[in-house]
Amino acid sequence: MICRKGPDICLLGFLLLSIGCVPMAETALSPGSPDDLPGCYAIFPAGPWGSVHRIEAIIRGGVSSSLLGVTKGEPSEHRLHSLLLTPEGFILFDAELREGGIAVRKAMAPFDSPAFARGLMEDVALLFLPPQVRPTTWGKEADGTRICRWEGPDGSCTEVRGSMDHGWRILRRDDQGEVIREVSLNGPFVQGLASHMELRAFKPASYRLRMTLLQAAP
Repeated sequence: MICRKGPDICLLGFLLLSIGCVPMAETALSPGSPDDLPGCYAIFPAGPWGSVHRIEAIIRGGVSSSLLGVTKGEPSEHRLHSLLLTPEGFILFDAELREGGIAVRKAMAPFDSPAFARGLMEDVALLFLPPQVRPTTWGKEADGTRICRWEGPDGSCTEVRGSMDHGWRILRRDDQGEVIREVSLNGPFVQGLASHMELRAFKPASYRLRMTLLQAAP
């Protein structure tokens, strides 16, 4: 791949080039009561919201670049509008996730592939939207850590675990049980959004996104 616009613009285009995976055993948990179910959604913003994040993207080998991410969400409609910008404010990618799929409004090379659009919007949805179905299991571990699991029709699984005191993690597993995404969220929470987030991707590409909340609005 030839990059003609500098490392900041080209970096995420290289994210598709590294392969890896991390297996992680699921943990048995004591079944929760219906009263515990709302806690499964505690880390996701409940109403319409907007945010600006500083994003540090890191690929294998330690190469990193800084971007800005602007996101608006409508949880009740399972809708997200996401933009990637250079630190100077130039829009590199602009797309909306809504019922029926992904609508790309702008995508500059190397962000103009369908695979990139799908992968990015899936990552954004993992960070900010709970699965649309009811959790299949929820409860607590012996140490009080809350765990909620959602199973997808394709055999995948999304798991939320943690507490407001010790931080939260989101795990996405494929149909083989391997972790393909791991998200760490740490407070304080502002307008329902974690101040610090880190997403680690293992399959089909290996990369890390560190996100710092700069602005949040209802």
